[in-house]
Amino acid sequence: MWVTRTHSDVRAIAHYTGVLVVGIGLLMVLPLVTAAVLGEWAVAADYLAGLGVALAAGVLLMLAAPPGTRLSHSNALLVTGLAWLAATLVAAVPLALSGNYANFLDAAFDAMSGLTTSGLTVAQDLDHMSLAHNMWRHLTHLIGGQGIVVAALSFAIGLRGGAVSLYQAEGRDERIMPNVMHGARFIWFVTAVWVTLGTFALSTLNIVRGMSLVRGSLHAFFATVATFDTGGFGPMSQNALYYHSPVFEFITLVLMLAGTLNFNLHADLWRGDLREIMSNIEARALAINMGLLSLAVALGLTATQLFGTPGEVLRKGVYHIVSANTGTGHQTLYAPQWATDVGGLAFAAVVLAMAFGGMASSTAGGIKALRVGVIVKGIIQRVRVSLAPPSAVIRTRYHHITDQTLTDELLSGALLVFVLYVVTYISGGLIGAAYGYPAAQAIFESVSATANVGLSTGITSPAMPTGLKIVYMIQMWAGRLEFITLFAVIASAGLAFRRRKTRSL
Repeated sequence: MWVTRTHSDVRAIAHYTGVLVVGIGLLMVLPLVTAAVLGEWAVAADYLAGLGVALAAGVLLMLAAPPGTRLSHSNALLVTGLAWLAATLVAAVPLALSGNYANFLDAAFDAMSGLTTSGLTVAQDLDHMSLAHNMWRHLTHLIGGQGIVVAALSFAIGLRGGAVSLYQAEGRDERIMPNVMHGARFIWFVTAVWVTLGTFALSTLNIVRGMSLVRGSLHAFFATVATFDTGGFGPMSQNALYYHSPVFEFITLVLMLAGTLNFNLHADLWRGDLREIMSNIEARALAINMGLLSLAVALGLTATQLFGTPGEVLRKGVYHIVSANTGTGHQTLYAPQWATDVGGLAFAAVVLAMAFGGMASSTAGGIKALRVGVIVKGIIQRVRVSLAPPSAVIRTRYHHITDQTLTDELLSGALLVFVLYVVTYISGGLIGAAYGYPAAQAIFESVSATANVGLSTGITSPAMPTGLKIVYMIQMWAGRLEFITLFAVIASAGLAFRRRKTRSL
């Protein structure tokens, strides 16, 4: 039975979408201040324009219903899905005015990529982009990594009427604290700690290696945000390769692992409890996955003889597997090298790492280690059932935050999301191949977009066909919200269109 939206439902959806849009607009004050401090006055005007558009559109939407209007869970799904689209359009305004994008669609592509922490980019002349615009690009990672709704809840920006439903609709089924507001604030507390530590470490490294204080500190902040939020943007076109530093790679490696860690596990670490990490099925699945795929990459890179020493093979291999598996997307190779120099076993291992993804309730994307672990447990259970006597009762238990029993409902839910991701990976790859790109590269790019990773073989560029840009944007959006929210938006739009058509007849 489909839910029929009343006028009050539509007004409530519009109101909460407007609240989130206003929140995005207010955050533009940060790049505006950056531009003013650095004397980038033309850029400051871009953010004044963006702020004006966001506030005007957001306030207009908010007037549709009074503050405190209650939201049902189904309406919260629509608010979340629409808010990410509205946030993308608003966040793209100053980028479109920057001169680094060919058109508004390209600016919206980068805004969607930033908010979904994908990291794919179609910016032009990135090496000469203003620091304030780079500030905004990386702030979209910070906003989207924790979640637009989580950001609003953290500061209690008018979402109390539907806090729990909105929190869950953004793909966060697990509560970190008993109170949703406290959980949202804890997420931002953890983020602030890691961003501060990472920025300090990378600033020190950059300044020691010859960067100025301002540039070195800003580059450090950009890299830290993009890494902890598993986003993958970089202020330079060469991404992590620009820094040519094993120390930089080690620091960002630690930040990647911290970013992909379930925020519930962060809470356990904060309390000094290490037992959860050792026994958690998700942590174990991720560790095993990274270990096996790192071995595969090492063997593949050794066969290609791309790197001269075993140490370099290990360094490059582990870095890119962790980058892919956590959904970060930093790379120390030129994009075309994935197809021309890597290839084979190493190429396939990186694609699998991107596809599997990091942990649930983190900043990472992809299928998630928890689902992979549950599916493996389900397969083992089916084998045990087939070998056991008919009268035997086979139960499988696993530990994730608490001791849990594997049920058919849990297994079917994990398999459903797994299948949706795989179908989307393949569909995007087929569309890329239809545009004339090599099949392997098209699959690589499709997986990177859907799993919100950002590694690229070079297909993603300003010259990419418009249709493929739109496809990747949809994949990034769907992957970030894990499909159900997207389906809710599409179904509601279809029902509204059908009712309007019926009335016209």
